[in-house]
Amino acid sequence: MKRSRRVIAAVALLALGALVWAGTRYLPFGLPESERYFDPPGERRLQEDEIGQLTEVINQYRSLSASGDLFRGWNRDRRLLWKYTIAFSAYGLPSAMLIAPEQKEQLQHLLFMMIQKMKSRLVWGDYTEMGFGEDPISYQNIMYKGHLNLMYGLYQLTTGDLRYAREYTWLTNQIVEEMRLHHRGVYEGTTCEPDHWFVECNTIGMLSLYVYDRLFGTQYTENEVAWSLDFIEERMMDPETGLFYRQYHPSHDVVDTRLLGYNNAWIIAFLRPIRPEWSERLYPVWKEVFVREFGPYATVDGEKGGAPDEIAHVFGLWVAKEMGDIDLYTKLRNASDKLGGLSLDPATGGMTYENEDAVLVNGVTLATKFHVGWDAVFAHDWGHGGPVAVPNVSDLAWSDLLPARVYDLDPERPMPEPVEGRDCPNCLWGDPDRAGIPDAEDRLAAAPSS
Repeated sequence: MKRSRRVIAAVALLALGALVWAGTRYLPFGLPESERYFDPPGERRLQEDEIGQLTEVINQYRSLSASGDLFRGWNRDRRLLWKYTIAFSAYGLPSAMLIAPEQKEQLQHLLFMMIQKMKSRLVWGDYTEMGFGEDPISYQNIMYKGHLNLMYGLYQLTTGDLRYAREYTWLTNQIVEEMRLHHRGVYEGTTCEPDHWFVECNTIGMLSLYVYDRLFGTQYTENEVAWSLDFIEERMMDPETGLFYRQYHPSHDVVDTRLLGYNNAWIIAFLRPIRPEWSERLYPVWKEVFVREFGPYATVDGEKGGAPDEIAHVFGLWVAKEMGDIDLYTKLRNASDKLGGLSLDPATGGMTYENEDAVLVNGVTLATKFHVGWDAVFAHDWGHGGPVAVPNVSDLAWSDLLPARVYDLDPERPMPEPVEGRDCPNCLWGDPDRAGIPDAEDRLAAAPSS
């Protein structure tokens, strides 16, 4: 009898140990308090996971910056996603500067390094390699140039540094001229690939113009952006749910009416500064259609009536944070960090995920934790005064913004020939006409307007 009791006690102890292990391994114990991600600027402090992930991201971009176009550790089979990884990681940095102003200079430099990597041909070269043309940014390809343009804008907004002002203006002009070309035609806005028009990609381009207006005193939001929004409302919104359709094909005026989880989350989050009423109305609908909750966890379906999808999950984090939804953000964060195996590297102090695509998702997920909301970013006084003069960019071409080739370690490959005012096609400073840092603002202010 006593032996039987001892056996029962041992089994119970083992079962309890198994439950404790399972709870520790699979339940969201040990994660930072998610409410702290939503503390307002001024009260907000970086959490331990954010500090660890930021350390990893900084180390990653320092390594990338010091190794040219090698992109060590970045899966070449996933190159099509690199531009999104860099851009969406960058979009959290303005918020990080508000949360940790004592680290602002380091965060500004991180944003600079991200822009430099965004300009690598390995990042934008998919467009030319697919045969869409040798010029990747003058026409179409809003899925790349919209992000580059918004990164330029956020850099100037948060730093007051004008090193990218001419590039930002040139690329803004290209986007605006293309939007005007389409105006009163079959459609508005700009395409990604030829004959493929996506609301989410145009959202980034429109937001880049919104930021440009704030910095230079232009009125693109009231004109060109408004045209695109009218087209979206007329042709790209499902009448039953109000959600946004998958894509549009200008060649035959055909709409792909599928409803996807990732693009709707993206649009609701990034269009909110321009059309807040859309975001407020559609966010509850998006949750009802795409979100699945399982106790302390949540996932996001890739397509209406479909299955959970990793990319949709990441954009679920973005939209839940933008909309201030603590409950859903917590459950999505729990799934990402606990089930994704966010862990510390004692050697570096960095934190990242235990999967083969960690380099693609770590910075993007961290950006959602930082994000304090676009209203807070744009309402903040960054201390740079009013609008600056629009610079003259008539002498620039796309190749002044982007390096035309990738140079590897092959000693037989010739290095580029120097050109007047520019040391190389991939030189450090954003402005190819820049003689030096100290007088950059003086020269820009003195430049005639375009």
